[in-house]
Amino acid sequence: MTQPAQSTPSSPSPLSFASSPSSPTALSADAELLARLRRGPLGGRVDSVFTHVINVLASDDELVSLCARGLDDAPWSVRVDVDDWADSGVRAGETVTLTADEVTFGAPSRRVALMTHPREWHSKPVEMRLTGAQLAGRTRVLAELLDAHGTRGGMRTPPDTANVFEAAVGAELRRGQEALHRSVLADDVPGLHAAITQLLGLGTGLTPTGDDFLTGLALLAAQPGSRLPGYVTAARDVLERLPDRTTRLSRTTLREALRGRVRQSLLDVLHPLLSPAGPGAAELSRRLRPPVDRVLAIGHTSGADLLSGLRAGLRLEAELRGSM
Repeated sequence: MTQPAQSTPSSPSPLSFASSPSSPTALSADAELLARLRRGPLGGRVDSVFTHVINVLASDDELVSLCARGLDDAPWSVRVDVDDWADSGVRAGETVTLTADEVTFGAPSRRVALMTHPREWHSKPVEMRLTGAQLAGRTRVLAELLDAHGTRGGMRTPPDTANVFEAAVGAELRRGQEALHRSVLADDVPGLHAAITQLLGLGTGLTPTGDDFLTGLALLAAQPGSRLPGYVTAARDVLERLPDRTTRLSRTTLREALRGRVRQSLLDVLHPLLSPAGPGAAELSRRLRPPVDRVLAIGHTSGADLLSGLRAGLRLEAELRGSM
């Protein structure tokens, strides 16, 4: 649950970057976003302002995030050389113009970031060339890390939790996950659509638990060589048919994951997991621990829910290859 790339809403002070002698510089930016800006300016309005993220709803209905330096590179985002946005003076509803040279807010325009040759970020795919047995072993390593360090709640809500609402949502999440697993193995397309629909938007926060789970699974399914193209097709169909079932941010995040585009910390978990020349289980666990910890730090349960989806995808890939 909660927004993976955001924190608590900021309370803008009377100061702003407009009164500074120089504007902060963009450190890195999504290559696809930069390519779009080179074709011409992109207008929009501020959707939300948080301590470390400003979300902009662009005129083409794209959600663009301006992130403080401490956050990940991610699709449709720009990392700016600031600690946070507390003194930006930016408020929800303000007009925004993004160009290949700068980002400005309001009227008269206030420059908030200089786009001076930021590093281009790409979400790099990884070919899935592992056998079913290898995938089963990698699944166990990730599962052990998640069980040892993952937050309880969300997809990992215990059946006997005392909170009645959380228990009910947790039970529905488990049913959706089990239905999705069965439908993939049975090549049951209507059942797969129903399971994805059941999970989409289920939970609280700007990225509900069910969406985070679907996103983690989508990342694996989008990799070259995956045995899960049916999941990608079904999830895209459900998103197109039910765009208002979840939040704009969550819809954008899942849509990009279905193209293999997710934040860098999750890619840092994926790549060692799928490396054909990977080490033994103990060494792989040691190498995975830092990026797993970074993902687990996302939101309250979002990180654990994303990894739960990734683990579910690994298990399905192993079973479809005749292991587990």
